[in-house]
Amino acid sequence: MRILLIVDPENPVPPCHYGGTERVADLLAHEWSRRGCIVDVMAGPGSRHYSGRLHLHRAPGAGYPSRVRRKVQFQLQSLWAARDCDVVCNFGRFDYLEALLRMGKPVMHTFHNPIDQAQVDAAEQLARSSAVLFHCISAHQHNQAIFRRPTRVIPNPIDAHLYREGLEDRRYLAFLGRLTRNKGVDVAIRAARQAGRLLLLAGPVPAEPGAQKFFNAVVQPALDRGEARWLGPVDDAGKQELLGGAEALLFPIRWDEPFGLVMIEALACGAPVIATRRASTPEVIRHGITGFLCDPAEPDPASFVEAIRRLPQLDRRQCRLDVMRRFSVKAIGGRLLMALEALAAGEMQVENSA
Repeated sequence: MRILLIVDPENPVPPCHYGGTERVADLLAHEWSRRGCIVDVMAGPGSRHYSGRLHLHRAPGAGYPSRVRRKVQFQLQSLWAARDCDVVCNFGRFDYLEALLRMGKPVMHTFHNPIDQAQVDAAEQLARSSAVLFHCISAHQHNQAIFRRPTRVIPNPIDAHLYREGLEDRRYLAFLGRLTRNKGVDVAIRAARQAGRLLLLAGPVPAEPGAQKFFNAVVQPALDRGEARWLGPVDDAGKQELLGGAEALLFPIRWDEPFGLVMIEALACGAPVIATRRASTPEVIRHGITGFLCDPAEPDPASFVEAIRRLPQLDRRQCRLDVMRRFSVKAIGGRLLMALEALAAGEMQVENSA
């Protein structure tokens, strides 16, 4: 089977630093190629070949004319890229697929961001009578809307063999992600300080409204006081070193994260995860076994401090074993490939499925 995998062009596939969607795309392209598929990739500059062709596309500029030009260019380029594929796996924007949908190509569209009913209704309207399968990456994400077309709920994968279990003597807590309020980095800093632990931060200050102001007002003063150390954005080797030596990963989110790939990356390194109990975190973390879920939904440093003190109760070996059992790329890639094969053969069931 020939698969065209489309990814938005902001980061290359695989990503150099931050980029969960691009990392998942890389894992699946490798796995499907290993299983004998031809995988063509349409992604941003710096992306690599897999078992098929590589088609590079670029993000538009900020101006309206640039966005219109890029969208038209994408329509033509995607038609050429998909000319002899059996099915399209789309990790990018669904509204850019209008030409492919009119062409009648089977499309599996993955929602990597939060969704609502208006967004799903618009996507289903655009899909019309085309062979389209919607893929959600968590049950919580799927439950945010009513779908009238076939769906599958299949989580993001990980290749646990790329991660090593760290040493038993772990002396710090870790935070890995964008240094923003909705990621809860301020809660992580306060919780680590109150628990008397060193906190290592890794990740970018994103170019989004308010991010730099938040960093300057909240994170930088904590760094100046020595309450945390910032490593900056890290590559795969830096991520392995950070998570492999961490007593736990702190994940005090304030938003409904659809999945949170960093959670299973930490677990693959044998690092338990302490997270806000909201969105997809209960689907990833087994409370009291692979980490702790903290109430309320607005994260409270005190609940994280209590969880930090309970870390010696956990068996770190269970963290890695659980990830390998539930989230391995071999298992997840196989489930997604079965869905793609059924879609390409016109055998996709109408009923929603989790």
